[in-house]
Amino acid sequence: MKKTSQGQTLIEVLVTVLLIAVGVIALIRFQNYLTYQSNLTAKKADAITLATSQIETLRSFEVLNNTSGYTSYQGIVSGNNNTTLNNTTYSMTWTVTPNTSPVYKTINVSVSWVDRNSITHTIQLVTDVAGIEPANSASIM
Repeated sequence: MKKTSQGQTLIEVLVTVLLIAVGVIALIRFQNYLTYQSNLTAKKADAITLATSQIETLRSFEVLNNTSGYTSYQGIVSGNNNTTLNNTTYSMTWTVTPNTSPVYKTINVSVSWVDRNSITHTIQLVTDVAGIEPANSASIM
């Protein structure tokens, strides 16, 4: 008598279903990871935009000394604020450190936010601002 194998056994079917299930779960986890990373990249871009905007605001002084109606170099001081953008609250802090010889200020802007996994992220930008009368700044070049 010759034995012939026809069809699949129950164990072969279960192993196949198990392998497919493991593959689907891996794909779902990978998709979740990609979505999280994409969201994190967008939040970092927003944070960098906020920090850059604050630096440009601080750099845009019109006179050296405090003068009514004008933004001044002397008025560049440390501070903080909170901004909500795209359903995320960003906490921004800027620290201004005066330097002498030559006269300039170092501005350190730090922006923090909490992601959907309750992890706090921070970006930091640092720049220097020279204490030069804006009207004379073109003559330096």
